[in-house]
Amino acid sequence: MFFENYVFGPLKYGLSDLSKLLKGGIIYAVSIFLLIIGIFLAVYPYTGANLHIFGSATNSLVFAVVALLLSVLGLGLLIVLNGYILKVIKLSLEKSVELPEWANYWDMLKNGVVFTLGIAVIAVFGSILQNIITYFGNGSTVLIVLSMVIQLIISLYIPLSVVNFAHEDNFGAFFDIPKIFKMMSFEYLGMFIVVSIISILLMIIPMILVIFPLIGFFGMNMYTGPKMLFIASPLLLVVALFAFIVFSIVAVYVSFYSYRAYTNYFVFKNLEKIEEFNHEL
Repeated sequence: MFFENYVFGPLKYGLSDLSKLLKGGIIYAVSIFLLIIGIFLAVYPYTGANLHIFGSATNSLVFAVVALLLSVLGLGLLIVLNGYILKVIKLSLEKSVELPEWANYWDMLKNGVVFTLGIAVIAVFGSILQNIITYFGNGSTVLIVLSMVIQLIISLYIPLSVVNFAHEDNFGAFFDIPKIFKMMSFEYLGMFIVVSIISILLMIIPMILVIFPLIGFFGMNMYTGPKMLFIASPLLLVVALFAFIVFSIVAVYVSFYSYRAYTNYFVFKNLEKIEEFNHEL
């Protein structure tokens, strides 16, 4: 039952509609690409004299505006993807067996903003708490361990808070600390570890595929010179593009899988509460 609810079932669910998975992967890839280009253009005016990519005459304001637009667009696509993941969670709460439709993008954008903001607030709070402990810790082993425990708690807290938000449809549900902590158990810890391991295993090969052309690029630049690099660049570019797309699709698949598993646990714990309530009656 454990593996069916948290491993095999969610893995199958993520593949229930390959076209929707592919669309999510493409959106993720485009969003990351736009963010990378945006960051590059933002810093280019300060390094352009050395890179000579666009020539020596550059307009910092133009680069800044284009960088901002690309970054906002990339971030917007990421938020839309988060909105879709929220839709995945909501339908999983209803025990849907297929990925939802890519529809109502405006709603996904709005929901994605709340989704992203909720996670960001929790993550920032945890980071601030860790930094405070580190600042006053002076290398204390006890406080270092405490900081690690806080990081673990935040990591355990976020998935359940997201599912709780999807269930309650209320921003405050992110911060329903008593309810969320009450839902945690050794089963949840075990499931969290299993989901994390499977997610890492799924991402290893795509990460290697992404790193490989980068190693080839820098290696050829160092040992063969620019002429050979120029000849090999198209091939490296094709390999890198393919690897990046595969990485993006798998990353989205991992999100679908993991949140399906967390949602299954959430549903199971709620059913337990209902059964306990009925038993008391």
